[in-house]
Amino acid sequence: MQDAIRARFERGFSEWNKGYESWLQWCDELYEPDAHYNVYATRLTLQQYKDMMGQLFAAYEIELGEFHNILIQDNWGAIRYTVYITDKATGEQIEQKTMEFVHFKDNHAPIGARVVEGWALSDRPLTEH
Repeated sequence: MQDAIRARFERGFSEWNKGYESWLQWCDELYEPDAHYNVYATRLTLQQYKDMMGQLFAAYEIELGEFHNILIQDNWGAIRYTVYITDKATGEQIEQKTMEFVHFKDNHAPIGARVVEGWALSDRPLTEH
C-alpha cells in the first residue's frame, strides 16, 4: 500500500498543476465518495472541499512546487511541499509551505488507494490575503 500512496501523492501534484477541471476529475479517483478534508481546522465534505477549491482557483493561480518530505506508514501518508500562489486581481505573489496528513483506504483493483480523510495546514493561509 505504501507504493500506492506514494503514487497518489505524485500524480496528485501533476493533476493539480493542470488546473481546476483536471483536479476535479482526479478527485473522483483520489477520494472516497464520503471523504472529508480538514482545511485550517474546518472539516469539509468532499463537495464542500471541491467548491472551496473552485473559489480559490477562480481567484488565484496556484502551482504546487517541490516535495520536501513524504512519509508513509501503513495507510497514512504525510507530505510537506511548497505552493506558489499569484492573486489574479492584484498580481501579489506568495510562497506557502504546506503539510498534509492523509488517511487512505486500500480498495481492490482497479480502484486502489483512496483518501478517507485528510488534514492540510499552511504557513500562510490564503484566508489572510
